[in-house]
Amino acid sequence: MLIMELELKNWLKDGKYRKLTLKLLSKQDLLSSEIAMKLEINRASMSRILRDLKEKNLVDTTSGNSRTVTYSITLLGKKLLEGAEND
Repeated sequence: MLIMELELKNWLKDGKYRKLTLKLLSKQDLLSSEIAMKLEINRASMSRILRDLKEKNLVDTTSGNSRTVTYSITLLGKKLLEGAEND
């Protein structure tokens, strides 16, 4: 488990917007478009970043009544973010 967490922490640091995305989600749940606007990147790039974070179980999604998907940080995401902040 420790090796996996170290690999994830390094992966998190390698992406320019991965850590920033987790920081935003640690404050509040957001839509993909809201995160993209706050980070000033296009929505397609944001979707790829969020997909990668979700595949690594660092973020989770909740679907509302409409087609909107809200993103939130997972416990693993919080743990990795805290570890990355302390480095």
